[in-house]
Amino acid sequence: MLDVSVFDFVKAVMRGDETALIDVREQWEYCQGHALLASNCPLSSLELQIDQHVPCRRAHVVVMDDGARQEGGLAIKALQRLQAMGYLHVHRLAGGLPAWQAAGYHVFTGIHVIGKLFGEIVEHQCHTPTVMPQPAGASAWESGAAVLVDIRPRDEFERATVPGSINVPVGELLRSDLRALHSQQAAPLIVHCGGRTRGIIAGQTVAEADPAVAVTVLCDGTIGWRLTGGQTVGGRVEQPVPLHSPDDVRRRAATLLDRAGIARIPWSALAGLDAARLERTVYYVDVRSPEEYAAAHHPLAVGKAAGQLLQEMDALLAVRNAEIVLFDDLGDRAAIAGYWLHQAGWRRISWVSYDECREELVAGEAPQPIPALDARVRYIGIGELAGRMRAGPVRLIDLSSSVHFEEARIPGAIFAIRSMLEDCDLDAALPGESPLVLTCEDGRRAALAACDLAARHPANVCVLQGGNQAWRRSGLAMQTGAGGTALHPPHDVRRSIYDTPSQLTQAMRSYIEWETALPAQAIGEEYLRFFASGLAAAVGGSGGGR
Repeated sequence: MLDVSVFDFVKAVMRGDETALIDVREQWEYCQGHALLASNCPLSSLELQIDQHVPCRRAHVVVMDDGARQEGGLAIKALQRLQAMGYLHVHRLAGGLPAWQAAGYHVFTGIHVIGKLFGEIVEHQCHTPTVMPQPAGASAWESGAAVLVDIRPRDEFERATVPGSINVPVGELLRSDLRALHSQQAAPLIVHCGGRTRGIIAGQTVAEADPAVAVTVLCDGTIGWRLTGGQTVGGRVEQPVPLHSPDDVRRRAATLLDRAGIARIPWSALAGLDAARLERTVYYVDVRSPEEYAAAHHPLAVGKAAGQLLQEMDALLAVRNAEIVLFDDLGDRAAIAGYWLHQAGWRRISWVSYDECREELVAGEAPQPIPALDARVRYIGIGELAGRMRAGPVRLIDLSSSVHFEEARIPGAIFAIRSMLEDCDLDAALPGESPLVLTCEDGRRAALAACDLAARHPANVCVLQGGNQAWRRSGLAMQTGAGGTALHPPHDVRRSIYDTPSQLTQAMRSYIEWETALPAQAIGEEYLRFFASGLAAAVGGSGGGR
């Protein structure tokens, strides 16, 4: 058995080795409690997501689960699948999550915890100024004394924001001349997000890059606003935000880039890095806006806007101590992302400018991986399935996420989770003579599940070609809403606190309490390397000697 102990894994991380810890449980279970250094890549979607988490097949990968099963558990299945995909150094964390706890480390609930913990530490370390929401009184921005900025992506801003906010995502702050919107050029800025992390990072970014600007953070963002009696509104973009000149943007970016020692590399250097990526982990991350990425990007770069990358660093940068190359144009987005990644413990960071690009780029979203499939997988077309459904009962299993299943599903479909499907007695659970038809959002996870089941049901499993998306495009009926038949409880993905309106107020309070408590919970996690100096005493310094 290719097991590695908790001690050896942590020692490798602290030694500076490139290594990833991948928790292969479903996201719902991961959020109930996980190791802080673990990135979540559920077994149900492993083949579809792992390339983004761990792009190099030579990386050292440690997979983990709940440790309940010595043989046949999720981690063993993940190890075998990764080896089949060509990963050369895959191990299992001996004992799983219980062993992590037994070694003296904490277990953290929630999602994107390391990014949120880092935001709290930034506030503590940098003494980021905050202002309490006052919905009942005359707010500074309502009286014209300040500019209020919602720094989240446009879709979140449009869904719900504090009245009076303008929208400038974190990554666009250094190029946006926010005070040009105000009659008084010296008007202070008040920034906010939905909760805490991105607002703190945004406020401190402005303070670090341009100390002449007075900036504060609206405490607890839109959640804090609502908890103090305020109402949110759907955000609207009234006018485009004026931009600084390119030279001014570069000057502001240089402040952060120089402070973190982040060098700009020539575009020609990418040829060597492309080759190096076969031997070691080098993340290519395009930190421009989603619209710019979709218009044209380097074919190997993953798109993740700067602010989102910082909050979701665990979701993309799974290999600790790896190298990161940030793609930008003027360097301001790379400066924001790189500066804070450096403070979060990443040391090999550089950036490259599209202004130098003389080669062909690609457009659109990043292509979705199409895993190698068993030749025995059979497909059924939309028309054939519709005909069979008109003729009689069809055993149709939908392996979409439970959220997508509730949003829209083929009538009569039965919800199931791929990672649990192999342990089901499908003939007993779904008696009948008709073939088992598997589907999901786009058909890819269903095809993988058909491979899983091929040995037990060699001639009786088929996959809906194109999945639910193809069914919907054909104009056929879909069912919506919670409920429906299920083989498994919907314990696959984390649900938002906004999914249960009747409990929202308490859920918002609990969320803020959870997030602000993270630094105290992280005391003793000595593998953390936030801020090159000073932070060990605040977070990780008391846990040595495990």
